[in-house]
Amino acid sequence: MCYPVVDAHCDTLGHIAAGGFDFTGSTGAVSRQAFAAGEVVLQFFAAYVDSTVKNSGPLCQALRMINSFHVLVADPKNGLAPVLERKDLDVVVTGQRGGLLAIEGGEALENCLEIVDVFFRLGVRSLGLTWNRRNALADGCGVAGPQRGLTPFGRQVVRRIQALGILADLAHLAPAGFWDVMAVSSRPVIVSHTNCRRLCEHPRNLDDAQIKELARRGGVMGVSFYPDFLAADPDTATIDTVVEHIDYACQVAGGYTHVGIGSDFDGIDRIARGIVGAASFPVLWELLQKKGYTEAQIRGIAGENFLRVLRQALPGRLSG
Repeated sequence: MCYPVVDAHCDTLGHIAAGGFDFTGSTGAVSRQAFAAGEVVLQFFAAYVDSTVKNSGPLCQALRMINSFHVLVADPKNGLAPVLERKDLDVVVTGQRGGLLAIEGGEALENCLEIVDVFFRLGVRSLGLTWNRRNALADGCGVAGPQRGLTPFGRQVVRRIQALGILADLAHLAPAGFWDVMAVSSRPVIVSHTNCRRLCEHPRNLDDAQIKELARRGGVMGVSFYPDFLAADPDTATIDTVVEHIDYACQVAGGYTHVGIGSDFDGIDRIARGIVGAASFPVLWELLQKKGYTEAQIRGIAGENFLRVLRQALPGRLSG
């Protein structure tokens, strides 16, 4: 059972930048072969910025992975087209697959608002404001003690990216920052890879109030396949646990239109049992069907919900 898939998060760019990764020849979680088997039509490729790295600044790290993304989509054998504006979303109906470039960690801006415009010109269309740590924009969810929300610079960044046509991604953001973004945001936002805190008490997961507000504002959360976000005992996390999180999120959100997939492939050291990579998506849809989900509902969760947000967020047409 196949449906067109939009996966809102993978960390494959880090492997490409490190060298030796062959997207077309790979048999891993993210590859041309896996995308074909799972019918992935659009993949968000995240450029993760590690602020603890000492020999390479955040901006330099981001630029290296941005370059890796452009090398990836420029090679015709990979069959990937960059998604830069709304019309590029037509890849889902033409049979070609799309790649969307994301930044994971506002450290990459190096406290300079103008870098947002530079990233936009380089093709970035989603920005994760933080990772787990504190940066100049806000606190990540892993900050110990009292957590601050958006800084004045963070508010400027949110307004600027939304004006340009870059999605605001609230994954990893501390709750205070989540609510601050909701207060200043003019467009729907996403939480690219997360799960439900009611089912798994983890600071990376969303509580019911956050899920409801995200839905009320037209956003989408991508359910992750990382065992630590799925179950109190990660060893028990399976593809059925993923279904439980999807189902619970749909119930809390008041429907299926605000839930999608954010696998976190290539960024996690283990995957829920029963999932080996993008090729496993058909099994997930079969389980949702057995749970009573209709074809329209599964299509929404598989990809149409994220496509809706992208059509609202991306620029209509680039100049030049």
